[in-house]
Amino acid sequence: MPRTNGEQKTLTKSKIKKSTIMRIATMNIQNLFHRDLSFLRQNASKNLQDWMQEFQSLLKNPNKQHQELGRMRELAFLMGFSPQATEPFLTLRRKGGHLYVKPLGGERQTRATERVGWNGWVELRSYPLDEKHRSSKVDCIAKADPDILVLQEVEDRASLSDFNKDYLGPKLGGAFEQWLFTEGNDNRGLGHAILTRNGYRIIGFQPHAHERDREGKDLFEMDCPEYTILTPIGDELTIISTRFSEDSRDEDYSAKRKEQNRRIKSYCNRLSAQGKDRIVICGTLGEVSYGNSLRPLLSDREVRDITEHSRFEVIGDMKNNGFSNTGSHSGWLAKHDYLLSSQLLYDHINRCGVYFPKLTKKASVSKLAPLKVNIMDKPMSAPPLLWGEYEAG
Repeated sequence: MPRTNGEQKTLTKSKIKKSTIMRIATMNIQNLFHRDLSFLRQNASKNLQDWMQEFQSLLKNPNKQHQELGRMRELAFLMGFSPQATEPFLTLRRKGGHLYVKPLGGERQTRATERVGWNGWVELRSYPLDEKHRSSKVDCIAKADPDILVLQEVEDRASLSDFNKDYLGPKLGGAFEQWLFTEGNDNRGLGHAILTRNGYRIIGFQPHAHERDREGKDLFEMDCPEYTILTPIGDELTIISTRFSEDSRDEDYSAKRKEQNRRIKSYCNRLSAQGKDRIVICGTLGEVSYGNSLRPLLSDREVRDITEHSRFEVIGDMKNNGFSNTGSHSGWLAKHDYLLSSQLLYDHINRCGVYFPKLTKKASVSKLAPLKVNIMDKPMSAPPLLWGEYEAG
């Protein structure tokens, strides 16, 4: 829940009184403003079955109306049955260090220079994200009202800066004072970011992008950065941000994840040997908590998931998100996102919980309503935001 006016006033005075309450939030933001086209193609393949089912249902109707026939033409195009081409308007080529433009259907190549006043189209590797989805994620962050925010899948430093200043700032009464972006090993805009405010300072950073697995490949596809944070009362906190690969129909990454979790466990052992017992591990681990690949990290319970805590709160549409707020929270067994705390921090949790982004839902008025939805904005699920409130001890 968002902090009350009284809590906000307390935070304003925290630099003087050195508040003992710390809020941490984490979210796989799935990019801020633009996302790599490879993810769009994945989403399109997931929707193919839905399009086929809708097309078949319309095909069985012997009395098709004009609107239904139009919808069938659109579905045929989405499924690749339509002969309509999706070629670019222009092709941009490089010759001898210069750019040339070849118009569609033409042979002539024009040198692209300021002198000829060339205007054209360039094929991009990413597509813009819809404002509605971005706003729902910002709302989750505003509700959590964190002192420390950790994000996964951030595309670049400039986007993070704009997001902090133009979106988070107005919602939180001011932008985060410090922030850091790390790119990692994936070239599709899947970096990590951390933002701090209210007297929390980033004083250390250690990347792990250079580490190799047994086959000599990158151990962490998207890095696994380790941040050191200094709290207003002088304590040091270590935060490890993760984003591991999840299994797909064609690939099984369980062995890779197990090796990754063993390595993170070694980081925790190193920190404990140094007397650093305030540790947070957050992000996407790519597997359910009872999965075999997470055993190296979770089996000894030296780091614990906040969903196990008796004060864990569920806010949002629990039915649609498959989450239960009773007992062991068995309704969220398929979750892959975590906020893990070392035992010292876990014992000092005051409150903790999860917020689900409010997603765009299909209109129930007519089956033809999806026709109005842009397929680039189609994803109907998004990772939640996890947060924890800790008392210094």
